Amino acid sequence: MRRLPAVALALFIVVGAPGVVGAHHILGVPHYAYDERYPQTPVLTYRVEAGRFELRMTGYPGKIDPGNRATFHVYVTRLDGGAPFDGIVTMTVFEERLLGEDPVVYGPMEAELDERVFKFHPRFENEATYLLRVHFEHEGEPWTIDLPMAVGEPGSPWSVLLSVAVGLGLFLVVIRAVRIKQRRAAAAADRMVSA
Repeated sequence: MRRLPAVALALFIVVGAPGVVGAHHILGVPHYAYDERYPQTPVLTYRVEAGRFELRMTGYPGKIDPGNRATFHVYVTRLDGGAPFDGIVTMTVFEERLLGEDPVVYGPMEAELDERVFKFHPRFENEATYLLRVHFEHEGEPWTIDLPMAVGEPGSPWSVLLSVAVGLGLFLVVIRAVRIKQRRAAAAADRMVSA
């Protein structure tokens, strides 16, 4: 009888503990909080205030490879109380180009509220930088939010522009050097003729 409490405690630890240990570690955590509480989870997130609303967007996977489909969850909630926006949210995706017009690669697609979230599923064919445009209207007032995103490793458009500028500068230096050399050769030929 003296050992009964020790045996009961041992059974509780062995039998009862797996139920506690086996609990899902992110149960009840909204998708947009994964990166804050679990930074190892690869999720692309944005948070923007738009008037009386807060817009949060999460993108899965966090690092998108060219040719793959992504999932974007957009949460639009009121700042005063957290009630979800119950209208229509539209997403349009543009591929950003250094020159010319940015082509639309997805949308505009409309989504209605589905379990407190607006869901979009664009496919990204090219390694490039993109612009996600989220739009909604509340009481006749339009709200448009532009969010940048990269697919693959496109590099900075500024580095391309800098490379072109450096190449053009080198080309102009070579042209100037050739012209100076031609002038000197012409001047030397004139001196030989006059001598």
